[in-house]
Amino acid sequence: MLRAKRAFFGLLLVSPVALVAASMGCSTTSSDQGSGGSPSTGGSQSGTGGGANTGGSQSGTGGGASTGGAQSGSGGGANTGGSQSGSGGGDNTGGSDPGTGGSSSGGGVVPGTAGYDCSPPSGTIPALQATAVGSGLSGAMQVGYEPGTTANRLFVLTVTGTIEIVENGTKLGTPFLDFSAKVGHANSPGAAGDERGALGFAFHPDYATNGLFYVHYSDVNSNTGDSILEEYKVSADPNVADEATARLVKKVTQPSHGGATCGLCNHKGGAIVFGADGFLYWGLGDGGGSNDTDGNAQNLDVMLGKIHRINPVVSGSDPYTTPPGNMAGGLPEIWDYGMRNPFRFTFDGCTGDLYIGDVGQDTHEEVDIEKKGEGNKNYGWNITEGLGCRGTTTGCDQTGITPPVLEYPRTDGKSVTGGAVYRGSAIPGLRGTYIYADYSDNKIWSIVYDRDAGTISAITSLTQDLNNVTKVVGIHNGPDGELYFSSVMSGVFKLEAAE
Repeated sequence: MLRAKRAFFGLLLVSPVALVAASMGCSTTSSDQGSGGSPSTGGSQSGTGGGANTGGSQSGTGGGASTGGAQSGSGGGANTGGSQSGSGGGDNTGGSDPGTGGSSSGGGVVPGTAGYDCSPPSGTIPALQATAVGSGLSGAMQVGYEPGTTANRLFVLTVTGTIEIVENGTKLGTPFLDFSAKVGHANSPGAAGDERGALGFAFHPDYATNGLFYVHYSDVNSNTGDSILEEYKVSADPNVADEATARLVKKVTQPSHGGATCGLCNHKGGAIVFGADGFLYWGLGDGGGSNDTDGNAQNLDVMLGKIHRINPVVSGSDPYTTPPGNMAGGLPEIWDYGMRNPFRFTFDGCTGDLYIGDVGQDTHEEVDIEKKGEGNKNYGWNITEGLGCRGTTTGCDQTGITPPVLEYPRTDGKSVTGGAVYRGSAIPGLRGTYIYADYSDNKIWSIVYDRDAGTISAITSLTQDLNNVTKVVGIHNGPDGELYFSSVMSGVFKLEAAE
């Protein structure tokens, strides 16, 4: 059971068939998160109805008022005491548990997750803390690790374009890779409105044999911050990449409006992640500006505003290939569309489900959860924002649009940082819990996803416990399934039980 002292906030949960709770808000500007942002603010209006909700549980029938904010809605299944029941694993290939899709301990379905603990949660969740890892990691954007390793060895991407190695808690003296000369970024990490930089990296699932890894960054030679996906290979020294092996996989031109420096500096996306199928998923924002200026997110003939799925390894004269199963009727790379800025998304290593944080504009931030292998979804932008029509528009046609599993009003936060599912063994009660953050308002929450019902429960604020972590731009698993926070301002922190 979750500790009752932790407060809930005005968050909204939905299932494919019904609202579980509701709350609404509004704001006025469009600058948000990436390597920095200056998001908008605004008021809110509460929904109606709902019953009482206490003790860290979320009622799915009739919504519920919680201790940290009013929520309302209808439908869903009842859930009390911070737990949620379920009866199977859906697409889960490793067995199931109530709500979290876990299996017996001993690794997951996504490459590189052999060290994860996929057993069901057990026991209570203690007070938590975030413990600094290493030093000299200002500008941290993402934590990663070599697939197949069990060593206490992390790789940290910085916004300026280096990948540092932290081994046994100490940063090594030489970067694994320094590609900063190629990276366009804000003059200082976190500068308002400028979301360029080194945004994501990923090791190939066969890294142990082929030595390949990938980086996503903004091109320094383009004042529009064109998006670059590039391949590198490790050298004979496992602590140093071979810069000479750099190979362009894909360049996506970003739009420019008004001729300003950097053109439109926001909505560059960020995440690149390998899924359970062994293919690379790459998130790109809509290109910046308000209301998707060029209509990119709904246009299947452009790369922007999408999540793409490719095999990034060169094949003959092709710099990459596209696997079967992608979206029909448009560019062959497209997996999902209708995204505003999918800055951070991750796969649950134990189920293969995709958790997406999509940054909002005027009214809501949202989290989308996609079961393993589903894809081919339209998440609605720029027609919808969260569950409703975009901004102040009304009467929009939502036919064919997949609603988010969770939304929260921009009175509670203004720039969602998509997180990761805890799959470690150090905090057994937390297993299967998804932890995410808001970059702008320095808030951190957790939820539990029921794969069978397609609903979430146990929305819990972790902000008080983890208030030493601010400006969170990444939440990722280590090789043992434990979680690490990347703060663009203050480095890397490990999630632990409080001492």
